[in-house]
Amino acid sequence: MSRWIEELERLLAELSSTVSGMDEAQFVNKPSPQKWSKLEILGHLCDSAANNHVRFTRILTTDEPITVEGYVQDEWVKRHGYQHHYSREELHLLWNQLNGMILNVLRSAVASDWAKRCFLSDGTSLTLDELLEDYVRHAEHHLGQIREIR
Repeated sequence: MSRWIEELERLLAELSSTVSGMDEAQFVNKPSPQKWSKLEILGHLCDSAANNHVRFTRILTTDEPITVEGYVQDEWVKRHGYQHHYSREELHLLWNQLNGMILNVLRSAVASDWAKRCFLSDGTSLTLDELLEDYVRHAEHHLGQIREIR
């Protein structure tokens, strides 16, 4: 099992306490029209979880390396309307559920699965373990942005 599974579990608990303990006005405040609010950052984390759940599942269910497609993050946040159509409780619950699915899929991996490779759209090759590390580090980065006082 990858050590990154434990890191993701830790991150889930950390995000829960951060999100639930934050002032609502601070959570929905947009620092500028071009910058995401903390609510939109949480929505982006949901988009990332949804995309990565599919990636992890595809890697685990095939013997051939897959190509991992990117997505236009700003456009996804805009199209989902996170700032106006969702509460932080809804997005927090969604993020927890999506990551629960990710953890269930990854816990089914056997030792040899962690070395399975995928290709990013730029041609870079990563193992499943490296892709999970990247996912966790990405989520940690955005958790830091959510914690910031603006």
